[in-house]
This record gives sequence, C-alpha cells and structure tokens, in this order.
Amino acid sequence: MAIVVAVLAWFGWQRLNALPDAQGLDKQVSESVTQQVGQVSSKVDGLSSTLEKNESRVSELDKRLSSESQDTEQALNKVLEELSKSQQTDARDWHYAEAEYLLRLANQRLQLERDVNGADALLENADARIAAANNPALLPVRKAIQSELASLDSVPRVDRSGIYLALLAEQEQLARLPLKQDVAEIAAKVENDAVPTGGWQQQLARFGNELKDLVTVRRHDEALEALITPEQESYLRQNVRLVLEQAQLALLKEEPKLYQAAIDKAITLVNGYYDTKTDGVQNAVAKLEELKSKTIRPELPDISASLSKLRELIERRAQQGGGNA
Repeated sequence: MAIVVAVLAWFGWQRLNALPDAQGLDKQVSESVTQQVGQVSSKVDGLSSTLEKNESRVSELDKRLSSESQDTEQALNKVLEELSKSQQTDARDWHYAEAEYLLRLANQRLQLERDVNGADALLENADARIAAANNPALLPVRKAIQSELASLDSVPRVDRSGIYLALLAEQEQLARLPLKQDVAEIAAKVENDAVPTGGWQQQLARFGNELKDLVTVRRHDEALEALITPEQESYLRQNVRLVLEQAQLALLKEEPKLYQAAIDKAITLVNGYYDTKTDGVQNAVAKLEELKSKTIRPELPDISASLSKLRELIERRAQQGGGNA
C-alpha cells in the first residue's frame, strides 16, 4: 500500500513538473496560430481588395464593350442603310445606262446603216427602260423619244427587194419583146397595062409619071436607122440588160442619181430600138418610168435629241452623287 502511494506520489510530482512546460508550448502554439491567422487574414484582405479592383475593371470593361457594341451596331446599321441606298441607286443607274446604250445604237443604226425599222425598234426599247426607272425627271427624254418615233414613222419605207425584183422582171420581159424594123418600103405598082398611044412626047411624059408612082418616099424628122443584123440585135438586148443591172446595183448602194440615169438610158434604148407600137413594149416603158420615180434614199430625221437629254441627266446625277435627279 505504501508502495502504491509512493508511485502515485511520484507520478503526481512528474505531472506538476511537466505542467509549466505544457503551458509554454500552448502559448507558443497559440501565438503561432494567431500569427498565421493574421497572415491569412491579411492575404484574404489583399485578395478581397484585388477582387474588388478586378470586379471594378470588369465592370468598366463591360461598360466599354456595351458602348462599343452600340457604336458598332449603329455604324453597321448606317453602312447597311447606305448600302441599301447605293443598291437602289445602282439599279436605277443601270436602267439609265441601258437606255443610253440603246439610244446611241439607234443613232448609229440610222446614220450609218440607214435602217429606219431598226432605229425605230431601238427607240421603243430605250423608252421602255426609261419608263421602268419611274423617274419624273426623265419625262423630257421620253417626250423627245416619242417625237423621234413620229419623225421615223413619216419616213417612206424603201422596198429594195421589191424594186430589185421588178427590174429583174423587166430584163426578162425586154429580152423577149420585138425590136423595131424601120426600113423604107419600095412598092412597085403598075396601074395601067394598056398599049401606049399618042406621039412620042406624050408617051415619054406618061412613062415619067408612072416611074414616079413606082417609088414611095417617106420623110422622117430623125435619121433613118438601118436594118440591124442578128449579132447587133443580141448586142442591143445585152446592153439593155446591163443597163438595168447597173440600176439594180445603184439601188443596193442607195445612189439615186446613178439609179435614175441607168433607167433613163434603158428607156432611151427601148424607145429607139424596140417596136413601141406593141402593147408589151409600151407597158415595159411605163413600168420603167414608174420604177424611175421610186425614192431609194429618203431624207432621214435627226434622232439625237433624246440621247443628249439623257446624257445631261446622267451627268447631273453624277455631279449630285445620285439622288432623285
């Protein structure tokens, strides 16, 4: 029992001796923990401050991005609006360009080729393009086009194919018509077969009278043409044909003076060497006179007014940068 008490007393003494040391250790641990907590708290405060700064920066960036986004959207809308206007202007300008090209082509067709029908069709197409633009400023141009169409309608149309074929038919007809055989006729006629009576002077006088009756004299205002040979007849008909072919060539080249001169020469040859007493020859001469009176190169009007007016409008639009002009 005494031993047990002694042992317990010894352990108690050891605990009492060890208590100050434990208290010092606790104090050290507490101070260390406090110090570390302070450091962590300081770091947390720093992180909080940094986080607040970052949040402020993020907020500023959001505001800037929002502002820039609005500015970009406004700029984009403006660009799209201008692009839309530009596309509408280009579409209208395209109609103007088409009309200007057609009017220029119509003038060239009329001046260089003298193609009245082609120029008329081109003016109609140009007027349709201008009407599609639906611009009241183009009314003077359309008015000029209508005036030019009216002037083209008044130009006589030349049926070159019909005239050419008519001249060809006259060539074939004249190749078959009879020529003139204008030769003096000598008629021998004995009126009295009775035996001569009376003296020699009376018989001589009667013989002279009968001799006069044997000869018939025709008087002509012009020199009498001699009887032509078959070779000369062929040459004459060939000459008439060549003259009419010359008239055909002048018709195709639109040379009215040469055309009329060639037909005049053909008429002169027919009147001089063909039998003008026959109906066929008379009809041929009348037909040649009719063909001679044909207009093969009519006067053409000036159709440049509409083109000038349209070019002035296009130039004015270009100076104004489009618009409603």
